Formats: sequence, C-alpha cells, structure tokens
Amino acid sequence: MNKVTVRAPVRADLAGGTLDLWPLYLFHPGSRTVNVAISYYAESEVAETGESGIEIHLTDQQYEQRYESLHEIAVDPKAALIHRVLEHFHLSGIRITTRTDAPRGSGLGGSSALTVTLVRALCELSGIAVEGDNLVALVRDLETRLIGVPAGIQDYYPPVYGGLAALHLNPGAVVRHEIPLPIERLSEHMLLHYTGVAHFSGTNNWEMYKRQIDGKRKVHKGLERIAQSAMEMEKALTAGDFRAAGAALAHEWESRKALINGISTPEIEAAIAAATAAGAWAGKVCGAGGGGCVVFLLPPDRREDVRRALAEVPGRVLDATPVAHGLAIERSGAAQTESFPARGRHVAPPGMAVEQLYVYGGRGAYKPFVMAEAVVTLNEPRSGVHQTLSRAYAAPIDVAEASVTWSEGKLINPDAVKMHAEPDPNRRISSKISSDTLAQAAAQAEETFKQYVADREKLQLFHNPAFAMYSEAHEMREAFLARCMEEANRRLENEAERLESTFRRRIDQVKEKSEKDIRELDAKEPQPADLPRENVNVAWGQTLYNITSGKPAAVVDPPHSMLEIDYMEKIVQIQRAWDRELQAFRDELFAKAREVQEIAVTPSPKNIDVTKYLIVWATKL
Repeated sequence: MNKVTVRAPVRADLAGGTLDLWPLYLFHPGSRTVNVAISYYAESEVAETGESGIEIHLTDQQYEQRYESLHEIAVDPKAALIHRVLEHFHLSGIRITTRTDAPRGSGLGGSSALTVTLVRALCELSGIAVEGDNLVALVRDLETRLIGVPAGIQDYYPPVYGGLAALHLNPGAVVRHEIPLPIERLSEHMLLHYTGVAHFSGTNNWEMYKRQIDGKRKVHKGLERIAQSAMEMEKALTAGDFRAAGAALAHEWESRKALINGISTPEIEAAIAAATAAGAWAGKVCGAGGGGCVVFLLPPDRREDVRRALAEVPGRVLDATPVAHGLAIERSGAAQTESFPARGRHVAPPGMAVEQLYVYGGRGAYKPFVMAEAVVTLNEPRSGVHQTLSRAYAAPIDVAEASVTWSEGKLINPDAVKMHAEPDPNRRISSKISSDTLAQAAAQAEETFKQYVADREKLQLFHNPAFAMYSEAHEMREAFLARCMEEANRRLENEAERLESTFRRRIDQVKEKSEKDIRELDAKEPQPADLPRENVNVAWGQTLYNITSGKPAAVVDPPHSMLEIDYMEKIVQIQRAWDRELQAFRDELFAKAREVQEIAVTPSPKNIDVTKYLIVWATKL
C-alpha cells in the first residue's frame, strides 16, 4: 500500500497582513506582505488502506474516526477541513493523519500550512501534478470554502517555498520576491512570544474587509499606512538594516491596532510593553490580531533581557526560528521508500545500472542514445520569478569514443516515444559494445547533461531600475514597456495633482495681493459711489477654471484696468511655469519608462533535478 507524508513550515508575518485579501490590495497600489517560514511544522500523512471507508486521526485533538462515505464526514464539524479537501479529490480507501507544532490560534498560519500539506499529499497520492503557485491557488480556494469568509494568500507561500520573502500584490498577478538576507541573521534579531490567547483570523479580517468595501475612510487610511510600512520593511530587510526594520514593525503595529477594536488585547499590550522596555525595537501581533503570537525584532545582545521580561507576563516564548526550506514529501510503497523535496521526483543513486529500452519502428539498424528528463528550476530573487520546467532531451552515444555526444542533443517529447523492454526481433544492433561500457559512458555524461540543459534553458526577463519593475516570465519586451509607460502615466497623474495644489496656492497668493492693492488704492483714492472700481474676482475665477481644465489662462474679455492687466500677466507667468514643470516631469518619467534592461536567468546545475536517465536503442530520435 502507498503512503505519502508531507511536512511544511508555518510562518511569522512581519508586515502587510490583511492586504493579501482580494480585492483589498487593488485599492492600495504597491501593496505587499513580508513574511518568513519558521521552524514549527504542519504535517499530513495519507495512506491507502485497501478498504472502502475513510479513516482520520487528528493528532492534535486526539480524535480518531472512521466514515463510510463523504456524506458522513460532512456532518462531523471536527473533520470540516478534511471534508472540504476530499470533496475536491473524491478519494476513499485512505487513512489521514494530521499534526501541527504551532499552538492552536497562534496566528502563525498553522491551519493554512496544514491545508497545504493535506492537499499536496492527496495530489501526490492521486498522481496529480499541482505545485508552486498553482498549489497556492488551490489551497486558497479550498480554505475559503472552509472558513466561509475571504482567505488571504500570504499564509500559503512560506509552507510551499520557505524562506524570507515579500509578496508583491500586483493587479493580475501576485509575485513572490525572495529577500536576499541570510536567514541566520534574521534569526539573531527575531523572537516569538505566544500570549496564551487564541484568535480566529477570519473574524478581524472580515470586519476590515467589509469596512474597506463599504468605504470607511478610517480603515482605508489605516490600510494605506500598513502598505507603506510593508514597503519600508522590505527595503530595510533587503539592506540588512534591522533597526529600520524594527521601526517599520512599530509603524505597522500602530496602524493595525487603530483599524478596529479587538485587534489588540491586554495580553498583547503587556508583552509588547515588557519587551520594548527590555530593549526590543518593536513588536506586532502575528496574523489578524485578537490574540495569538507577537513577533519582536531586537538587537542580539538584548535577547536574554527580552526573554526574561516576557517571562513576567502571560504566555511563553516560542523556540521557533526562521528556516529557508519549504514543504518536503516522503513517499513509501510496498517495495520502496523515498524521501525527496516538494517536486516529488526521484532519481536512482549513482552506481545503479542505467536502464536500457528499445524503440520500435523506423528504418535501419539500432543505435544507442541517452534519453534524459529533468526538472529545471529558474529562480530570480529580485523579480520574484520562480519557475519550474520539465524537459526531455536525447543525444547519441559515440560507440567508438564510448561517450555521449551532447553537442548533438535535441529536445524531444517523451510521450511520443514508444519504448519496450525487449528489442524488435527484426532490427539488428549496429555496433558491438558491452552493456557495462555503454552504461559507464552514459553515467559519466550525467553532469555534462546538466550543463547542457543549463546552457539552453535560459529565461529572459526585463527590468526597469527607475520604477523597480520586473517582467513576468515570458512577458514580451513590448508588453513590459507598455506596463512601464502605464506606471509613468500613473506617476505623472500623481505629480500633476501635486503641481496643481502648489500652483493653486500661488494663484491664491496673487489674488490676495491684488485684492490688497485694491483696498489700499481705495483708501488713498476713494471712488464715487456710482463708479465702483473694477473687481478681479470674476477674472480670477475664470482664469483658475481655465488652467485646471487645460485651457489657456487668459479670459475672453479684455482687461479693464492696469491692476487687472498686472494680475493677468502674473497668472500667465504662473501657468507657463506650471506647464514647463509638468512637461519636464513628463519627459523625465517617459525617459525612465524606456530604460529597460535585459536579465538572463540561467539555472545552475544544482537547480537541475534529473528525474529519468536511460539508454534508448532506436534508429533515430
């Protein structure tokens, strides 16, 4: 019977939570979240039983049960997660065992990590290839069904990918940007404390979600400040500036707890007050708040002081540290046991005989080829591009030199190659060469194959340094340039608003001075009652309307006095200055938009996982 075990880390979020709920981040351009995988784990084990029913063992709740159908599971509230997942996969005859290290309601995304492991284990057992961002999307949708309110997405990335990263919440795509900070350095500056009070993330997040959608200005401004804090956090961690990261953490917490009542609690406030008094830079609640864990950033030399201070308040310090790895899979069957990373593929260890197969069809004698399949991981941390490709190549074996000629290799479709364990009896083998020599030649060329793949499987990306923008995988240069121009126009609109505000103030100042001049002139030279002095208010209003609507500043009627002539000349000068400054910004932004650089992402041999490597006898491949 087959058995699959998947284990994945939970996460601590450092900034930007709640913004990962669609469509909240669309209302706050530049939104992102920053989080890190930590050394508390969720684990799901799924084993075939050979029977018709479904057995579950929820280790954390010390709960075991057997069901004869999916309908029976549906009415058991303790099995709600398993029901929602099995509802998608339609599997039976299995036993599911789950366990988590993280305290229940800790705000560390334990339930999301557990869902990731359960879904990935069932994918593996079903033979369904769901990985990376596709796995994230599936888990998000299934968990949303479970909790009945919108589910954010940041909790799924650390279990899948591991490490420290920022999720850029862009329209149309969420892009994971790995932060190039040694995980050990973050570990030195980070501490987790569990308050002892559980929370439910759906409640607080749903309240903020509704208030944003309902147009509550307080929530909108608060989320805008949280988005800014997340940008500051990513910038600080990228630079390795932990004091600045601590300041960003403090800003995030102040903005978050002001959003709605209930995010902070007496236990949370007591922990943060004790830790900061002992030397921590700042602390914030993990997840949506209302309980759970608090993450602190602190100088390494104050760690013990902070731990002692936290020992005096409710809760306990958790011995959890940041980790670089994501989920891992272990699969075992009747004849073998395998342990491997998330992609779930396995290669026979060195020293084993290289398998030989035969292709029927074609004309002429058999010739030896090496056919190799590999999973290639292309990773560009700055852009957040993380792509996994499956490729198959074939190359002839030079019998005379006893070597594989990878220079003559080519990409093939392995599904189109029909292979057999025995040779075609009507086909002769062209050359005499021992199986051992052939296998040795093939085995010695495996590293050469990796280099061969690395030279060919390159990914071209585009980068705009001025706007800190990167292209998506396989996005054409023209499409990326169009996005850069859109960003330039967006920034130009913001700059035009700022300029309008500035020049409105200047026009107001001119108006005030003109009115002052009129009052002073009236005081010196009073006009007869039946001959009022010309007022510039009408001209001022018309001029201001013209400028803000893009029309020439001058009014239609000619000026009636020297005061009005002087006033109008000043207005025209202001408009010309406005136009010149706006045009300068337009030229600068459009020039920056066109500054596109090319980045070639090349996989290193260690990012090439050879999944199949065998000798194939064929007339040609």
